[in-house]
Amino acid sequence: MNTLLKYKPEFDQISAAETADLNKAVQSVEKFIESSSKISKVDYATRDAHAKTYATAKGFLKRSDDLPQFLTEIFDQKEYELFARFSNGNLVINKKGRDAPLYGFSLKIKNVNGQDANFPLVNFPLFPTNSPSVFLNFFRSVNTFLVTKRDNFLVSMLDVPSLIKNSVALFGSMFSVDLVKEILKFIPKRNDFFFSFPFEGIGCFRIGDYIMKIGLKPVRNLSGIGKNEKQRDAINECISLQDLNFLLTVQLCENLADQPVNDLMKKWKNAPEHILGTIVIPQESVLDSANLEIENLNFNPFENAENLQPVGKIQQIRKKIYEASIATRNRINGKGKS
Repeated sequence: MNTLLKYKPEFDQISAAETADLNKAVQSVEKFIESSSKISKVDYATRDAHAKTYATAKGFLKRSDDLPQFLTEIFDQKEYELFARFSNGNLVINKKGRDAPLYGFSLKIKNVNGQDANFPLVNFPLFPTNSPSVFLNFFRSVNTFLVTKRDNFLVSMLDVPSLIKNSVALFGSMFSVDLVKEILKFIPKRNDFFFSFPFEGIGCFRIGDYIMKIGLKPVRNLSGIGKNEKQRDAINECISLQDLNFLLTVQLCENLADQPVNDLMKKWKNAPEHILGTIVIPQESVLDSANLEIENLNFNPFENAENLQPVGKIQQIRKKIYEASIATRNRINGKGKS
């Protein structure tokens, strides 16, 4: 306990220039979501990332018994109900061919100290840049191009120079030893089944006074399932036939050299780790994702309690984007906050 690094608000501070870039990006998100149903050719407004739902299911978390007191003070029940959403990372819903193998496993754990705890997890958790402005400008360019392309393809060509410029800036900042290593390890697994991957949050979260990374991994090897199937079909079939079990893990930050808060291009190493519990997705627990009430479930980590809030500069720029995305989507889809 005495070796753990404590959370400080300075970890979250972004500059005035980054704030200005964030405000521009937020406007592009709102415009993208307003056009998203036409861009993805669906009858509802989609998310601005992880737009494609493979499945949404109900499950539960069985908490481990042998945990430090500061963890059991937050996760003070033996068992929690939860929702889990399985998604593809693309901001446009692909209806043809194979999806890019970038997946999301988002958790909404119910009633953690009286409040939902949301953890969006991904199978490739390293971020392509540590610069909020580089990411925001690239993200804004992509949104703007897709919206303009949908309205007028010829006019969208005027957005191409900005898209190229910001793409070059992003790719120019991408080099890190850890990122290259993880890409090389990832490539041979690109066709593996969704549930065979470990998942982890992008960036860190508070855990009381301390800082954690949260992740999950399958209890058994599922890589041989669904090799020649579409992920949506394989996921739904898999859950229809059996219970699925995953270990929910918490890594704790002791020092910024080994466990950096604001270097999302680097894997944590030598971090103390605890198994928070086992997530169970019961057989035949898939919900009807065609039901807008299910599709509109949000997994916004910034709605967590204060002691489970995201930490770091990149996380903070995602806060306003989450808020704008959810508000715009709910306004169009005719739904209140949930």
